[in-house]
Amino acid sequence: MRNKFLLWLFIFLFPLCSCKTINHSRAELNIPPSVVFFSFDDGPNVHGDTTARLLDVLKKYNIKAMFCLLGENAEQYPDLVRRMYDEGHYIANHGYSGKWASGMKPEQFRNNLVRGGEAISSALGHEMYPKLYRPHGGFYTSAQEKIIHDEGYKLVFSNVRVYDAVVDGTKQGKVVKQVVRKVEKQGGGIVLLHDARDSYVLLAEELAKKPLGVFDRSWIPDTMEKIIPALLDKGFILHSPSILTVAEY
Repeated sequence: MRNKFLLWLFIFLFPLCSCKTINHSRAELNIPPSVVFFSFDDGPNVHGDTTARLLDVLKKYNIKAMFCLLGENAEQYPDLVRRMYDEGHYIANHGYSGKWASGMKPEQFRNNLVRGGEAISSALGHEMYPKLYRPHGGFYTSAQEKIIHDEGYKLVFSNVRVYDAVVDGTKQGKVVKQVVRKVEKQGGGIVLLHDARDSYVLLAEELAKKPLGVFDRSWIPDTMEKIIPALLDKGFILHSPSILTVAEY
């Protein structure tokens, strides 16, 4: 059994060995000490009014964040995309579908990237600007990096990840502690959380099977209500830094 597990682990991890990652240190991202920037992947999401409630929390504290959107979700919920933009948040392309970027061949990757941008632009009612992209799954290849630049995009990274997308709401307290601890250790930076998980179709299917499972992201707004005061109490500055500090040129 152990050998079988190790074999599957090798099969899963081997393709990632030649990949680049969105994980970087705060210093590498050129983010000033004590500055924290929040980013949320895979949205928008209407289950439990998750994204709308999250926007309410950010508005309450006058915080501008980055939303890395899946194109198919943006198509489904254009009003939420427009609200993000109107309230001053950055919008980034997370690809059209929820498939990991690192598992795509070059042309499939290009199509997913372009289609995602088109869906977001259509929801916004105008072209994306600046053109920002964060690869789904957090890994990408050198060939994909060239495509990203050829299509006029700039990569968006992160330095505070707690992999909240693989836990459910019963772990809210742990996620809060992990975010605060990692922000303190790094001295600030870009926090990555998820207000949705994968496409709205898959999310609905998985929630039907397990309503309180990992696809239920409705606890994220309440989690932010705990993270924000905790970081403010520790003296961190929670606002939107220059786009130069969150995008790779």
